[in-house]
Amino acid sequence: MKRNGFTLIELLVAMSIVAILAAISLSAYVGVSKRADRSEAYTNLEALKLLEDQFFADAGRYPNPSGITCAKDRPQNVGYIRQGGSTADSAEALPNFRPGASTVFSYCIENNIDFNGAALVPCFRARAFGNSDTRVDGDTFAIDCDNERNF
Repeated sequence: MKRNGFTLIELLVAMSIVAILAAISLSAYVGVSKRADRSEAYTNLEALKLLEDQFFADAGRYPNPSGITCAKDRPQNVGYIRQGGSTADSAEALPNFRPGASTVFSYCIENNIDFNGAALVPCFRARAFGNSDTRVDGDTFAIDCDNERNF
């Protein structure tokens, strides 16, 4: 007698193969997404360095926008950098810093400090902090006036 169909063992083997493939592809997707989010920080920090260098070439100093706190979950820092601080001082502004609307990082600028945190005048350190509840939560990247960076 000939039976048509699959046995339970055959179905379980096929389901386990599909589950293994799904697990592999999911972990690969998460890694690619995290790299894409990190590239946002790299690009924006390089843009900040370029804007800081342009400001220095024009004014002979780096801008010092007020109200910026270097920490994660500080989306208002982008506005402070663009408008020159929490008090909107155009003499300290970098209006061409445009990281995009859906950023997963918070950015800040610290003046008279180098990459390692040592006092250095004139210099700056631009930092990016991964925001909470994102794939990059806990990531921190930085670049300074001498182009020292950790990315």
